[in-house]
Amino acid sequence: MTREYKDSGIEWIGQIPKEWKMQPLVIYFAENKKPNSDLGSFNALQFKYGDIIQKPNNGKELNAKDEDLLSKYTVVAPNDIVVNGLNLNYDLKSLRIAKVREDGIITSAYIVLRCRNGANPSYYNYYLKALDFQKIFHGMGVGIRLTLSYDELRSMLLLVPSQREQQHIADYLDKKCAEIDALIALQEQMIAQLTDYKQSVITEAVTKGLDPNAELVPSGIDWIGDVPKGWKVKKVKHAVNSFSKGNGITKDEVFPDGDTPCVRYGEIYTKYKNSFTECVSATKLDIQKSPHYFDYGDILCTATGELVEEIGKSIVYLGNKPCLAGGDIIVISHNQVPTFFNYVMNSHYAQAQKSKNKAKLKVVHISAFEIGNVYIALPPYSEQLAIASYLDEKCDEIDSLIATKQKKIVTLNEYKKSIIYEAVTGKINVD
Repeated sequence: MTREYKDSGIEWIGQIPKEWKMQPLVIYFAENKKPNSDLGSFNALQFKYGDIIQKPNNGKELNAKDEDLLSKYTVVAPNDIVVNGLNLNYDLKSLRIAKVREDGIITSAYIVLRCRNGANPSYYNYYLKALDFQKIFHGMGVGIRLTLSYDELRSMLLLVPSQREQQHIADYLDKKCAEIDALIALQEQMIAQLTDYKQSVITEAVTKGLDPNAELVPSGIDWIGDVPKGWKVKKVKHAVNSFSKGNGITKDEVFPDGDTPCVRYGEIYTKYKNSFTECVSATKLDIQKSPHYFDYGDILCTATGELVEEIGKSIVYLGNKPCLAGGDIIVISHNQVPTFFNYVMNSHYAQAQKSKNKAKLKVVHISAFEIGNVYIALPPYSEQLAIASYLDEKCDEIDSLIATKQKKIVTLNEYKKSIIYEAVTGKINVD
């Protein structure tokens, strides 16, 4: 039997099944504001990538300040739906809807919705995610920072299929999303394997060279192992010309019409790969009045980060225009082959030295002094050129494979969004 549709009157929803109702959110959701004032729970939860997970520091010994903070959290239960309504005008990427899967507590800065009057939490979790994908919430907040509250949500119209159809849609989407998530997980697993392979290729080349028949001798450094005869093992500080620290360029000092290219430390983690010829940001600081600039061949290392295994990550500049380095960047000037030296600085063995004794730090720091004391293996200049050329080609091949799989993940996520949208709005009949 052909399904009949009607106009919902809402642009992003369009046509909906004729028998579906539209009613205010307040009929089907109460706001859960129960405080953890009696400290009945210490299972602190957090938002992460559209999911609710346990905070990593759960189980640690708490002091009075910690307990006071947790006493103000909201007590949540399985099937509560959490809405992150913070900073709507500053962030267009975050996933803002998630369903709680366990008893716990979460910051009261979020909106916690609890189903009533027969509303199906799984269906409405998907429904609200569909709104989130359409960025519907971003225009609903109030105040300078556009913060959303239950007061803005309560009058919002919801689609209301029958309870039976809500359950069918939820079951359908649970199955379809699990299938898509499994495909995404497979792509992520392959990316991780390719990334590990890339690192092993780099480390092998910068410690053993390209000649499989080369005579190897002990380096004297456990992290490095044996190296080809004729290579020199020395500390970074004895292989470079100088270290310098970048300027404290803030986010507010980066301008679309800036006349001085610059790099901020966070961009090294997020915007660049191994090398670059142009900066993605610019400022209006006068480069001529500042000694903290970098030029062709210089290495830029991060001095701060959240992941110990990435601290001191470096990139090499292969452009011709002098640029400013932001704060928490260590600039290394040297006379080695630039790309080879950067491969060395990002190799497994160099990274192991940079990360030593930093595992327990919440925010990880590294100094020029520490980087300077990292032991590295250096072949003759001509061999550095050959290794750099080999690694450039090899890493480009691996990066191309990684990029292909990343595109597949994007496609799968978009497909998942479309399936959710079509199901929760009745565009497809799942009965």
